[in-house]
Amino acid sequence: MVLLGWTVGAAQPLPQLTPEQAMRQAAEKLPSVQVARALLESAQAYASSIGAQPNPFLRLSYIAGEPIEEANALAFRFEIAGQPGLREQSAQRSAEARSQDLAAEKRLVALRTGQAYYSYWEKLGILKVARERVDLARSLERTSYRRLTVGEISQNSHMRAQLELARAQADEVTARQESEQALGLVNLLLGRTVAEPLAMPEVPAELPAIPETKEVTGGQLESLQVGLEQLPEVEALRKEAAAQERQTELARRGNAPELLLQFYRDRFGPTNVNAAQLSITIPLWDWGTVAAEVGRREGLQRAAEARVAEKQLVLQQRALDAVKRYQAALEREKILASQATRFLKLAGDARRAYDANLMTLLEVFDVQQSYRQALQAYVTAQADVARAALEIGSLSPTGFFEEVSRVQP
Repeated sequence: MVLLGWTVGAAQPLPQLTPEQAMRQAAEKLPSVQVARALLESAQAYASSIGAQPNPFLRLSYIAGEPIEEANALAFRFEIAGQPGLREQSAQRSAEARSQDLAAEKRLVALRTGQAYYSYWEKLGILKVARERVDLARSLERTSYRRLTVGEISQNSHMRAQLELARAQADEVTARQESEQALGLVNLLLGRTVAEPLAMPEVPAELPAIPETKEVTGGQLESLQVGLEQLPEVEALRKEAAAQERQTELARRGNAPELLLQFYRDRFGPTNVNAAQLSITIPLWDWGTVAAEVGRREGLQRAAEARVAEKQLVLQQRALDAVKRYQAALEREKILASQATRFLKLAGDARRAYDANLMTLLEVFDVQQSYRQALQAYVTAQADVARAALEIGSLSPTGFFEEVSRVQP
């Protein structure tokens, strides 16, 4: 019997999603980015016409009585103390601040996604170690049972081997649950279903390529801190402070004179009057409302300026922390790289030595524990290097993160 159109075989492998692809995808789709983009569009729309003069108005009136009186006028009010220009400048600075906010949000989303990606890779590595531990413990338990049946070890020693297998299986469950949680976070950031599978490089043989990373030295830390001044989150606060400065100046002109131009037609009895009138209105007093608004605006301006310095301090602390974490993780990775390979061989040798009655059960447990800890530490060190490198990249005004954060006009 021949079946046409059917292929029986292994499932096609899932395409791998690189960290760079994941970061770019999340930086465009995540809801927080869409919120920032909508706020930018709103600010741009507001700034496009807020600098116009007040709208003209038409006044129609009719007075009952004798003789009949009518008065109709088309009036234009003009602010002559620069208020329209100040409103426009303030709105433009606010729109520029929202543009920088969008760029900063895209950077943050890309960073979170990249770090979540490497955390998932780390959890997969730990899960692989846990599964290898189960395989070793199961092999050890079988060997222990064989030796028990021939009277080479006691029942208590065999129970220890069974307990080690149970612990290994329990740790595997925990590692699997943590890897599923890490996968769920990556999928949420990518706008995918929580349980959707994601193909990853083999662990720990290959660390997924980190976008534009290089070893950081002490001198580069200083240059990194200098570049913090150009980051979009700092620029956004500067633009907001500039907008508040113009709002303060606008408040100071609250009692400025205004021009009023009217084209009117009056009819009083049989008499008609058609004329144009230009007048100036001068406020006499305002009961302190302008002074109160000026005081409020001055306080907001000072707060906006202080936020710039506050953000600079926070970024400097982040830069210092990221560089130190990167350097420490890099050292740990170099130290543990050779140990992880060596302990893998020792773990296999220890199991065979126990099978040949050359090592005790406790000695085998000790070797396996050392192997597990060394390999887990190595995988974690690799992920720490990647996460810290991404943090450093996100604090640089140029490079991959600058490209990801570009705002299309």
